[in-house]
Amino acid sequence: MNKYIVKRSIFFLAVFGCIQFPTVALSQPVSRSNYESINVKQFLGDRKITVSNPKDIAAKLFSRDQESEGRKSDGISVEYPTRETAVIEHTVIGLADDSVAAMRHRIELVFRQNKWEIMWIGRQSKCQPNRGHQNWAAGRCR
Repeated sequence: MNKYIVKRSIFFLAVFGCIQFPTVALSQPVSRSNYESINVKQFLGDRKITVSNPKDIAAKLFSRDQESEGRKSDGISVEYPTRETAVIEHTVIGLADDSVAAMRHRIELVFRQNKWEIMWIGRQSKCQPNRGHQNWAAGRCR
C-alpha cells in the first residue's frame, strides 16, 4: 500500500512540475519592466551594426561611442543567462545634454539555427536635475 502511494505521489509531482502556468507567459519579464521598447532595425541601422555575435555587438557599441564631453562613466556588459540567450547592457553616465544625464540600452539575444538573433532592445534614462525622473526609467526627460 505505501509503495502505491509513493509511486502515485511521484507521478503527480512530475506532472505538476512540467505544467507552465499561462499567467507567467503573459507578463513582461521583470528585467524589461522599466525600459522603453525601441525598434531593433532602426537601432542597428543608426549605429551601423551588421554583426550578430553578442561580444561583437558590445565591442561595436563601445567603440562607436566617441563623444566624451561631460562623461563620468561608460560601461558595457555581456551576460549569458542560458546557453541560448545573451543580454548586453550599455550604460553611459554624464551626457552632454541639457535634459538627459545618463542613458542605458538593454539588448536581448537568442541563439537559433546556429546564429544569434536580437529579440528585443530597450532604453532607460536618468534626467538632469529638475528635468524629470532621477532614477533609471523609461520616461522621457523635459
